[in-house]
Amino acid sequence: MKNKVLDVALVGEAPAARSLSPTSASAWRQCELKFALAYLYGWRESGTLPQLIGNTAHKAIGVLYGLPGSERLRPVSSELLREAYDAEVAVPAFEHMREHHTGLREQVLTVGEDCLDGLFELEDPRYVTVGQDGLEVWVRAELYGAPINGKIDRIYDASGAYVVADYKSGATPKSPYRPKAFFGLWTYAAALAASDPDHVLPDRIELLYLVGRDRLARPVLRDVALEHAKGLARDWRAVSEAVRVNVVQARTGPLCNWSRSRRRARRRRRRCAGALRRRSAAPSTRRFSPVSD
Repeated sequence: MKNKVLDVALVGEAPAARSLSPTSASAWRQCELKFALAYLYGWRESGTLPQLIGNTAHKAIGVLYGLPGSERLRPVSSELLREAYDAEVAVPAFEHMREHHTGLREQVLTVGEDCLDGLFELEDPRYVTVGQDGLEVWVRAELYGAPINGKIDRIYDASGAYVVADYKSGATPKSPYRPKAFFGLWTYAAALAASDPDHVLPDRIELLYLVGRDRLARPVLRDVALEHAKGLARDWRAVSEAVRVNVVQARTGPLCNWSRSRRRARRRRRRCAGALRRRSAAPSTRRFSPVSD
């Protein structure tokens, strides 16, 4: 599909956005219509196998690091993985998978065990200095007027360094795509500093690619964090303006044709057409205080 940009007029008054998260901000930058459907109108797609694998591995690892250091052993992590699978697969979003995906448990646990092997190759969990207050940490802050929130996998002390880390169950991205992979962690670094009374930035952000056995790390530079925060603020103002005028842009591209079921994709497009009016348009041309432009 040839890339196009279309103006899409929303039918009725669009609900106001409440905040931005790394995921929703990324969706906005990818396609404003995708953002509107998911984060303004609340459309939700069924869960996918990669999501179930990632959720299961994340839950097991979170519980593992909540244990005393001496109990963070590899056999224990396998037990936690099975418990995490039972909890995650029961979530309504995965109902269709429970009913129609044969061998689901075996497939998820096989990849999950590989993730755990990767974790134990990257680090010895017994010696990671983290407590319950550093696991799955919710952060909320305003960055130049933009309300930001999200959940951080892990905040820990690495030999005196203040580190924010995120686990990834997918493949390690190639070099050209790595800056985009850090988008969420830059968001969290800026939000943590903005919400801290002394505006202290983390020292380092890390992505742990468990299957790939890779730890990607970046130092947190103040200028980069500030520029990232300003970019999120611009996104927020653009979201607010789109809601005000009831128009968003849809960016079509190769991924718009991808679907496990083309028939399901066509049905989804027809539903979009029933909810939205489309009209073509040309493409549109160390103290940290992100509180004003």
